[in-house]
Amino acid sequence: MHSWIKGIISYFKVEHAIVLIPVCSFAVFDSAFSAFSSVLAMIGEQFPDVPVVIIQMVLSVPSLLSIPAMLLSGFLASYVRKRSIGLVALAILFVGGMIPVLFRAQSIYILFASSAFIGIAQGLMHPLASAIICEGWSGAQRGKVLGFKQAANYVGAAVVALVVGYLALTGWSNAYLVYLAVIPVFLVTFFRLPKGGIERKLIDRENKADGIKELFTPKVVYLLLLFMVAALFSFAFHSNIAMMVGEKDMGTSADVSKITSLNYLVAFVLGITYGKLSGVMKDRTLAFGFAILAIGLAIASFSTSFPMLMLGGILFGFGSGIQEVSTIYYLSNEAEKRATMAISLGLVFVNIGITFSPIVVTALKTALFSSATASAGMLVGACGFAALAVVEVLYRNRMRKKVSKAEREGR
Repeated sequence: MHSWIKGIISYFKVEHAIVLIPVCSFAVFDSAFSAFSSVLAMIGEQFPDVPVVIIQMVLSVPSLLSIPAMLLSGFLASYVRKRSIGLVALAILFVGGMIPVLFRAQSIYILFASSAFIGIAQGLMHPLASAIICEGWSGAQRGKVLGFKQAANYVGAAVVALVVGYLALTGWSNAYLVYLAVIPVFLVTFFRLPKGGIERKLIDRENKADGIKELFTPKVVYLLLLFMVAALFSFAFHSNIAMMVGEKDMGTSADVSKITSLNYLVAFVLGITYGKLSGVMKDRTLAFGFAILAIGLAIASFSTSFPMLMLGGILFGFGSGIQEVSTIYYLSNEAEKRATMAISLGLVFVNIGITFSPIVVTALKTALFSSATASAGMLVGACGFAALAVVEVLYRNRMRKKVSKAEREGR
């Protein structure tokens, strides 16, 4: 028992652990704004003459603006040190969060201005947190620390959602006071986060376009497309779960929230243990995650009871946790010299997959199953991940054979 406890403690020991404090703080604010969905109804009451769709767009603006900001973050990494980018992003985030507090209910456009600042800040920070980890850790340690960051993201999202809910009880604009927490994060980042290196430019006079060639290798392009398609099929769960519960009369919206919460919990546990899992599965880790996602979505699609649906949700959370950490881990390994830009591009491709998911999944479930039900949408996701698992296994086998051949020829 004693050695077992020591093994657990040693697993959580990492070098440069102090760096994880600001990095995990970035991760908390990566998705903090999604917690404001609980405030939309109160905002609608404040602006009764504004159409509902406009109110809902307050929540979607950050996602839209974060896409160009992610690319900007990757581009700036070749000119500015990562700590400086992080400090600027935190300053923008603080300004965006304080706008509704200071100006309150003067106009709905005040909220759009706030959302724009928050979206730009989130876009700058999102790839930055992972890029800092990739710069400080390598190999198995990198996978483990990326898992820790992902776990912090889930915990932070849960805590922020709780705080936002309680602050909103005193007035919807007070929910934005949660962004006061940016101040200590800014200070910790300033004093504890290393400046970080400056990555080589994609295009310069000396090397011309060699940087672009180093970034867009066949392996990186394969991963970008793979993760875009994976995000497309993954979103089939989120966009269909509530409707499927209604179709099969399995419960209420509260029951759907239980499944969502369970997803976060399982993905959190996976984030903590990702280092162990990747150490065992090695280059089969992602294919394993895809297979679990396929099984989880299939169980959810064919579920006839709420417990069965919960089981599908648990497996989906486990698989999606593997997929999310692997997105950063695999891209950073394949584009070591261009990690920040590769991660930024990966996140952009993931967002593209999510954006087009409803259209593609609807078309596929009609074409393949002649059905418009939410269950059919889940089944499309299951079939998609089964296909991705096969593709990934074949790809890794091919890469392994190439390495073996090169080693034999080198002897």
